[in-house]
Amino acid sequence: MADIAAGTQVIINAWAIGRDPSSWEEPLEFKPERFMNSSIDYKGLNFELIPFGSGRRGCPGVFFAIAVNELVLANLVYQFDWKLPDGIAGKDLDMSETVGLTCHRKYPLLAVATKYLKN
Repeated sequence: MADIAAGTQVIINAWAIGRDPSSWEEPLEFKPERFMNSSIDYKGLNFELIPFGSGRRGCPGVFFAIAVNELVLANLVYQFDWKLPDGIAGKDLDMSETVGLTCHRKYPLLAVATKYLKN
């Protein structure tokens, strides 16, 4: 381990940490089930996963962001029926990623939303 001089600006590469094979089995595969029954969470206490940062410099809006995301997702699922266009099966989706400031899909996800009509 190296010493870091006082006053040095250190930038943590969260992208690389999230893809570290010593922390994750098959780190480049999209496997949300890896967090089922896991003690690792997104709040910055586990350094294997730090989407909102950690410590004093962690995102102050993390709990607001989670609440809003849950509300938006619940409304989208409740109000619409969702299908892939042209009869594409979920297993045929290309989940390739591209790198940049954030990680995003190489090819956009297209989904067809139909207003859910209650009987």
